[in-house]
Amino acid sequence: MRSWKNGRKWLNFISNSSLLPMPDHKAQLQTIKIIHLGLMAGPAFLGLVAAFLVLDGSDTREPIEVLDYLSPGYFLFAVGIYPILFKSAIKPAKVEGIDLGKKIATYQTGHIIRLALLEGAALFAGVVVVVNGQLLHLITLGLVLAIMFSKLPSPYLLESELGLSPEEKEKLA
Repeated sequence: MRSWKNGRKWLNFISNSSLLPMPDHKAQLQTIKIIHLGLMAGPAFLGLVAAFLVLDGSDTREPIEVLDYLSPGYFLFAVGIYPILFKSAIKPAKVEGIDLGKKIATYQTGHIIRLALLEGAALFAGVVVVVNGQLLHLITLGLVLAIMFSKLPSPYLLESELGLSPEEKEKLA
C-alpha cells in the first residue's frame, strides 16, 4: 500500500513537472493528423473488402431488413450528435490564458470523440453491406469518409474551432 502512494506521488510529480519538455506544437498537430488518417483507414478498407465480397456474388443469405434502416439512422445520429459532443469536449480550451499545448491536447480529445462517432457509423455501414449484400450502404460509408476528410486537422481548422490568437496561429504555422 505504501509503495502505491509513493508511486502515485511520483506520477503526479512527473505529470505536473515543468522540467519535462513539451512537444512542439507542430508535432502535436502532426500526431492528430496521423491518428485521424488511421481512423479513416479502417472504414475505407472495410468498404473495399465489403464491395469485393458483394460483387463476388457467392453469398446467398437472406438479408436482415432492419439493418437497411439502422445504417442510415446511425449515420444521422452520429452526424447530429458529434458537433455537440465535440464542442463540449473543447470548451475548456476556449478559456483565456491556457497554454497552446494544453489547447491542442484538449482539441485532440474532442477530435477523437468526433471521429469515433463517425467511424462507428462508417464501420456499421460496411458491416451492413457485407451482411445484406447491398452496395447502396457504401454511399453512407462514403459520406462518412467525406465528412471525416473535411475535418482533417490543419492550423486553419484549429484556429477556427478553438479561436486561437494571432501569436498562437504563428506557433502552428
